[in-house]
Amino acid sequence: MKSESTDRKIVLEQHKRFSQSALWRMQREYFDKEGINAWVNQVPFYITSNPFIANSYAQVVLAFIRDWIARNPDARNHPFYIMELGTGSGRFSYYFVKTLTTLLQKMAMGDVKICYVMSDFTKHNMQYWEEHPALKSYVERGVIDFAMYDMEAERPITLVKQNVRLSPEVLVNPLTLFANYIFDTISHDSFAVHDGKLYELLLSLSTDEKNMVNNRPVDMERISVDYGVHEVKSAYYGDPHLDSILDEYKKSLTETSFLFPIGSFHAIKFLKKLANNKLFIISTDKGYGSLESLDHLGHPSISFHGSFSMMVNFDAIGRYFKNSGGDSFLQTARKGIKTSVFASGFNFGELPETAVAIEEWVEGFSPSDYFTLHRRMSDSFHECALDTIAAHMELAGWDPHIYLKLTNRVTSLVAEADRDTIDFIAHNMSKMAENYYHMPKTECILFEIGVFFHAIKRYDEAEKYYQLAHPYVGEQYGLFYNLALCQHHLNQNDLALENFKHAFALDGSSKETEEWITYLENAIAGKQQETKS
Repeated sequence: MKSESTDRKIVLEQHKRFSQSALWRMQREYFDKEGINAWVNQVPFYITSNPFIANSYAQVVLAFIRDWIARNPDARNHPFYIMELGTGSGRFSYYFVKTLTTLLQKMAMGDVKICYVMSDFTKHNMQYWEEHPALKSYVERGVIDFAMYDMEAERPITLVKQNVRLSPEVLVNPLTLFANYIFDTISHDSFAVHDGKLYELLLSLSTDEKNMVNNRPVDMERISVDYGVHEVKSAYYGDPHLDSILDEYKKSLTETSFLFPIGSFHAIKFLKKLANNKLFIISTDKGYGSLESLDHLGHPSISFHGSFSMMVNFDAIGRYFKNSGGDSFLQTARKGIKTSVFASGFNFGELPETAVAIEEWVEGFSPSDYFTLHRRMSDSFHECALDTIAAHMELAGWDPHIYLKLTNRVTSLVAEADRDTIDFIAHNMSKMAENYYHMPKTECILFEIGVFFHAIKRYDEAEKYYQLAHPYVGEQYGLFYNLALCQHHLNQNDLALENFKHAFALDGSSKETEEWITYLENAIAGKQQETKS
């Protein structure tokens, strides 16, 4: 399209059903193009990819496995498949698998076979997982496998490593699904209720001409979204389970607009077929968890952050499962994210340990509560005493992501801290090292653990972690300088001199390094002279 005005609006589409909008194609193109880089300071993901939420999920899944085996003793002879939808970076996968396998061993259930399936629609992410050192041992043992799965398409799901196609014959036990920050990014339809009538909201998109290159918008954040209305007078989907939800909304809501997660419903229906109608789903996302929370809302808003996301209508998903003979547990209202649990083919009342675990880990101190507390704590870390920081790290499961924000504060406090607190942190540093899941353009926790041990003068442990950090930080001046200092304190002056020289080769302007080299050369030469004489 041509325009004489530089700020002319270009109409991209008009009066489209939301689920058929070009926005969803742009979304897919973004994730396919960016690959793992989408999760480096662009798409929010920490809130659902930390050790705390992984432990919460693992506790619930452990209870579910125990309940299912108690009801079906033969279940122990078949794998429990756990599939993560839209895996993304893989950090959550690592924390969950590490935690669940540890719990199974502690509960004398190490013989129970699990297969955790990391899935996504883009090969770029799978290539990253396949090469990731943290996942390697689990992949080699068959505990983790990978699959290409597009939630918007009904195509076979084949495990890459085992070459097994998921089917009703393979999925003897219920298929457990994790849906974290994914229901909010696949297709929705949009509706409104006004004066007892149901309307479809039809989407129109436009953008500035300057935002167009080769007839395509460059920046999704510069797209304007407008809605038109069209009354719905008959069964909209032709699916009684879905249409009954719209009928209930039409009767019960007074004046509002709402989203309907049709892409999620299509995926759920497909996965139910694969799994003999037996699904166990845990989902954490931003969304609405009750009928009351859906009333008196304006037109749906779209949050842009590299990609874009929408609020999830968990109430509708819960109604769908109950309408089709399953069950749902929707967390009571909290500010921020919501965690919900859904079942198909059984009810939570039949699973006592699962029901207790859901009450404790979803409705009790939940991932939402943890993140609310963490966010408040992170705002005041610069004021916290070391024992307070240590307590928060324990709650957080010794999360490297948090410690990287704290390392300067911690090292500034160790000189005056009490021995018990120092020993407590030192004891748990190995846990934090085990939680390291490397991602591009992020700092290395192994180096910072080395700095901590260096600061408390435990030079042998500092040296160990500096060495472990080398493959991740590469040829970095600070690494070799610190390593040399530790080796000097350990009376390994030959190694210290070698590493000071390496550091000086990386930064020849460092006077301190030059002085250390001179000092050690003289010391070594003097010692050699003493030996000869």
